[in-house]
Amino acid sequence: MTPGITATSRPADESVLRSSRIFTMDADRRIVDGHVHIRDGRIVAVTEGPWQGPSHVPVTDHGDRPLLPGFVDPHVHLEMSAAALWGTVDCHTPPCSSIDDLLGQLHAHRDLREQRGGWLIGQGGLFADRRFADGRLPTRDDLDKVSTEFPIAIRFGAHVTVLNSAALDVARESGLPETGDAHIGTDGTGRWTGILHELYYALPIPVMTRDDLRSAVEATARRYLTRYGVTTIGEITNTPEGIELLAEAAGTRVPQQVRAFVWSPGTMDLDTVCARAGAGLLPRTGAFDVAGVKIFVDGGFSAAGAAVLRPYRSDPGSRGRMAYDRAALTGLVRRTDEAGLQVAAHVNGERAQAELCAAAVAARSGRARTSPRIRLEHAGNVLTDPSTVDRWAEAEAVIVPQAGFIWTMGSFLTDYLGDYAADARFPFRSLLDRGVTVASSSDGAGSELLQFNPMFGVQCAVGRVSCTGEVVAPSEGVTVTEALAMHTISAAEALDVADTRGSLEPGKRADLVVLPQDPTTADAAGLADLLPEQVLFAGVPADLGKDRP
Repeated sequence: MTPGITATSRPADESVLRSSRIFTMDADRRIVDGHVHIRDGRIVAVTEGPWQGPSHVPVTDHGDRPLLPGFVDPHVHLEMSAAALWGTVDCHTPPCSSIDDLLGQLHAHRDLREQRGGWLIGQGGLFADRRFADGRLPTRDDLDKVSTEFPIAIRFGAHVTVLNSAALDVARESGLPETGDAHIGTDGTGRWTGILHELYYALPIPVMTRDDLRSAVEATARRYLTRYGVTTIGEITNTPEGIELLAEAAGTRVPQQVRAFVWSPGTMDLDTVCARAGAGLLPRTGAFDVAGVKIFVDGGFSAAGAAVLRPYRSDPGSRGRMAYDRAALTGLVRRTDEAGLQVAAHVNGERAQAELCAAAVAARSGRARTSPRIRLEHAGNVLTDPSTVDRWAEAEAVIVPQAGFIWTMGSFLTDYLGDYAADARFPFRSLLDRGVTVASSSDGAGSELLQFNPMFGVQCAVGRVSCTGEVVAPSEGVTVTEALAMHTISAAEALDVADTRGSLEPGKRADLVVLPQDPTTADAAGLADLLPEQVLFAGVPADLGKDRP
């Protein structure tokens, strides 16, 4: 049986799950000692005490093992992750804590180049130069110790790639662009070091076939979504082919319910997306739909590209870059509103957030909002000016920060921004106290594998420990129950599916996870280890198979 839900699976007609710890994640955050009654893939009732229903209905007793709603990840890159991880060597940290470790991994997995047209491809994580014991990235000379006979390319995150000499020779022959953010590293003599920025997709690496992409997407969904109990996702698209594949596979070979956000202009230009939406030409099934568009309003913190309020410590002449001006954003919101599409905008910096919110207010001035709320992707990760929250409220925007980024980049933000931002990092406690709904997403793209696990996000939101061991802005920690809400009901609200998912309540889909231990009594440092023992999609248990924890 293929792990997940097969095309011939049907919701169980009627069943009951019993647990002494049913985390409903309803408005009162009730934890019930009782039963979840399921019929035709929907929750009929959540009842306390002994089962009083019909005796013919099968009851599965999970004892003290808690039941939770299936996790919702409102911002993930499934197709991009599949492409990044297919046929690649794992060069993340862990398992690689040094350049020597990385070279050992490459030696041990040289056979993977058969899957990539003769190239040996590695995928590493963000900030490897800060996390390797060597305090630097590898160079061509390091990778040449593995081979100078075949091309090697190691991708760190999504922006930096390191090539060996053979790969550099191939890249020279094919030609590399030298405009925009693209950069080719050189040493003091002008010799290429092998370190490239924003050039991975310009490399002549053989592309995946459609069948390869399909297999990779399905395998990635099993390994990094189903295994961790993620039952609904907001997919940031990569290619038109990926949209078609997910529309075909969602709810079956990819068992998740999928709401897609079309990356514009990368996947499709805005006019085309809006025109197709207006004409009803975007794919839609019972498990897949196109919810909106994903745009980039600013850049990232590490490259001083996020549009922030003060000059960067790392680049005192810059407050970041805006990809759109106010007028363009206003027009974009109007256009997507007319098409019935939601805007999910990459807005790392508070200046970018304020501009988009002002544009949304202007675009909708004089009329009641009937369109979906704009989504501010990464808002809430850094909040240096509390009045920014007022701008969100004026625009009726929803924020989607990433709790897992506390571990990934929490310790490095002050290096880029300055000490003033120390207490402004991931201020979840302050936001909740102000009544802000705080969702959390993985933003998983294959560069940081831990982030796919919602319980890792819960651990980060509670314990706030970074990859350096620093406890990041400890006063901003939240409770386990609050962190669970960030990954269930609040995430469902961000994805505009809270009417059917995100909590265990009558009428909602019977998407559930069974954890091995009550997370509210577990050691906060080990929350990420509480992997689901069972995952149910519309009442049907998924076959975790070899992906079982």
